[in-house]
Amino acid sequence: MRLAKRFTKGVFVILLGATTVACSVNVAEKHWKMAEDFERRGQHLRAIEEYTRVVNFERRSPVATRAQLKIAEIYERDLKDYTRAINAYRDAYRRTDENRKKLEARFKIAKIYQDLVQDPSSSIIEYEALMQEGAGAEKEGPEILLAWSKALSEAGRFSDAAEKFALYRQTYPTHKGSPRALLEEGQAWLADRKPEKALERFQEVITRYSGQTEYVALVAEAQYGVGSCYEDLEKLEQALTAFRASLATYPNPKVVELKIQRVEKRKKERRF
Repeated sequence: MRLAKRFTKGVFVILLGATTVACSVNVAEKHWKMAEDFERRGQHLRAIEEYTRVVNFERRSPVATRAQLKIAEIYERDLKDYTRAINAYRDAYRRTDENRKKLEARFKIAKIYQDLVQDPSSSIIEYEALMQEGAGAEKEGPEILLAWSKALSEAGRFSDAAEKFALYRQTYPTHKGSPRALLEEGQAWLADRKPEKALERFQEVITRYSGQTEYVALVAEAQYGVGSCYEDLEKLEQALTAFRASLATYPNPKVVELKIQRVEKRKKERRF
């Protein structure tokens, strides 16, 4: 008899738990659908309210993480409230145990700092953390390392940027961004006042990609870079030769024309 009572009680507890879970799922699903409906109608704050209710119901489940990411996306994409977007992505990062979701949230934070807030120093912190957490082995690895390199350059850390561009090329030699990364490595060395190192990279671009239609503009930029290096090294005739070689295919020829005029003026002043 006692065994039967315990069995009945156990079944009741299981059924009660199952009913509670089912109710919670139904409630979360209801709020999710309402959130999507508000989002479609452009009622973004109402959508955030409903997604927040899903988060509160689901707490640390994958559904809660998805809802928190939706909140972050609305703040970022629709409301342009980047501070709240960053906070929402951070909440999603803390809430989930899934490495993929953590990477997604932190990468979004880094890109907001870099592209939307123009705060490269803060984005560098996020990129460093991403790479320490193993993002380099993920499919986003090349994009993250390249973005980190550019953020370092934007922050004025030119030698660090050049080293990361080199690491990117060595680690992902066949990635689509590798040709431009070689050019940007040269530009970083030039900005760091190391024209000899920059010259090597620009000449490598010219050697590798000359004669290839898709790289005409890239080669012209490298020739312009060669001219800038020779100008810094006070080799003005060689600088003029490089600038003139870039003029026809450089993306902004007016810039090259001004450079040529300036170097020609310097040459004339040397004669007197």
